[in-house]
Amino acid sequence: MKGFATIKLLVLLFCVSGLAACSSYGTKVTFEGNKGEVYYKGDSVTESDAKAVGKFLEDESYFQNDDRGRSVQISRENGHIKARFVLDEKVIDSMADADKNFALIGAAMSKDVFNNTPVDVIYADEYFKDFKTVPYDPTQLPAIRIADEIKQMDNKKYGKNILYYSHDIAGAKADSISDYLVKNGFFLQDGDIALLISSLDSGGYRIEFPIKSSSNTAQGLQDVDNFGKAMKRDLFSDVPVKLDVLADNMATVKTFTY
Repeated sequence: MKGFATIKLLVLLFCVSGLAACSSYGTKVTFEGNKGEVYYKGDSVTESDAKAVGKFLEDESYFQNDDRGRSVQISRENGHIKARFVLDEKVIDSMADADKNFALIGAAMSKDVFNNTPVDVIYADEYFKDFKTVPYDPTQLPAIRIADEIKQMDNKKYGKNILYYSHDIAGAKADSISDYLVKNGFFLQDGDIALLISSLDSGGYRIEFPIKSSSNTAQGLQDVDNFGKAMKRDLFSDVPVKLDVLADNMATVKTFTY
């Protein structure tokens, strides 16, 4: 499911190679095994910050072991980190989801690297001249949380449908849940639905269920509630269940408890 995909930073077609050396770009840090480079500029960012950004970009597969040069510059201005990515302006303009994906990058970098300091992503040419800014967007944080959560989960698939479940849920239990979803027509062969199930610290289970915006209505939420009640009755009769309904941005819009 698109909203649950592990964040993989937009690599590939729009990186510009061969950044010309220039001391005004800041101090450069390079990374073994790839051609990624991070410049840090100004007194308010450090070599450690640059190394942490590079590690983050390696973990998210933006810096890759290939022949492409990928250049990023970080600085701090007015309480925000400015992360400039050297990109191909024409290709960026042709990609409908580029801004949304880079907003996710900024939110993830803020959380994982800069202790929640806002990160603005800036598109720049090969001379680090800005051509567009994607401001820090905290509404992306729920999607970051979900992406981090599913990295720690196992999964079972039926067509494009996915059941994610935490490691402390036995495989046999996950099988019974998956089979139930198929048998009862919730997972259809041509469907595209995802569920996350994890154990509650107090006992029982938490279900996280993202719904499409067209289903985020009074009737749609009632249908979800009916589904949750059926799962509680048929699968979890002896334990409490918490069902969180998630919007497109993975924020919780409604919680049901049974």
